[in-house]
Parts: sequence; C-alpha cells; structure tokens
Amino acid sequence: MWKSPLVSGFCRKNLDQLNAHDFTKFSPLKPKLLEAVEDMLANDIARLMAMVRQEEAAMPSQSVKGGAFEGTMNGPFGHGYGEGASEGIDELEWVVGRDKPTYDEIFYTLSPINGKVSGAAAKKEMLKSKLPNTVLGKIWKLADVDRDGLLDDEEFALANHLIKVKLEGHELPPSLPGHLIPPSKRGLPVED
Repeated sequence: MWKSPLVSGFCRKNLDQLNAHDFTKFSPLKPKLLEAVEDMLANDIARLMAMVRQEEAAMPSQSVKGGAFEGTMNGPFGHGYGEGASEGIDELEWVVGRDKPTYDEIFYTLSPINGKVSGAAAKKEMLKSKLPNTVLGKIWKLADVDRDGLLDDEEFALANHLIKVKLEGHELPPSLPGHLIPPSKRGLPVED
C-alpha cells in the first residue's frame, strides 16, 4: 500500500478501508440510467423550478409595508432582483464574462469564419439545450446584438448565458438589458 508522511492518520485509515474492498465486484455503470438522470437535470428540474416560481408568484405578498420599507421593492430588495437576466445588474464586470471561457471552448469547435459562427452552426449547438425553437429564436434575437445574422464570441457567450437563465427557470427579458450587452457592442443601438 502507498504511504506518505504527509497523509494524516485520518486519511491513512480511509485508505486502509478502501484497500480492503474489491472494486471489480461493483456493478457497472448503466448508460440508460445516466441518460435518464441527465434528461431529468436538463428538463424536469427546469420545469419544476418554473412551477415553483409560478406558485410563489400566485401566493399573497407577505412583504413589510410602510415606514423604512416604503418603496424598497423596486430596488435591490425587490423580488427576483439580481436573479435570472437581472444577475450582475449592479456589477462593473460583464456577468457573462464569468462563464465565457467555457463558452469560448464550444465557440471555437464550431469553426468560426472571420471570428463569427453562422446561424446554422450556432443553432445546432443551441438545440442541445432542448429548449423549444420559439425560446431559442427569442434568445437568438437578443444575442445577435449587431443584427448581422452571425454570432461572434461575445454574442455566442450571451446566447449561452440566456439559455442558462431559461434552464434555471427564469423568464427572458423582452429586450436586452444594458448590463448584458457585450462590452464590444456597448456603443451600438439595440433594437427590440
């Protein structure tokens, strides 16, 4: 058995216990079961979260009224503030930038030409989310900020961010909020 002077007594005890087991006797992974779990995480949980939000919205408001709390529901203490498409609204950095390296890895597998991917290439990737075409169409419209029918790396990252927002059970904004506009597009007029 491998031993190191850096391994504490606790770790050594766990290693001894693990060495006593025959891992060849464990049941093999079942691909169909893994697919079912993946489907549940991608679809069922998103639908469940949407149902929870609908139930919360239907519940009578239990907010404190008057006094120091008057008018606070429109500010940072309002319901849903800083969630979904509002995430990062008070931050200086572009909130999509947090996950952009991950989105860039996908973007560059789509063989961009002149720094942009075609609608067909982006659509193929976006369909993996299993969101309805109507939702993906709205995401495309919000993400194609310069309206050229192509997505650059920032617009592609934005599209993926909006997909994530929707899969988490949040609603998409009717128009792109200022804090979600990609940094390189901040001077362009945004159409509805």
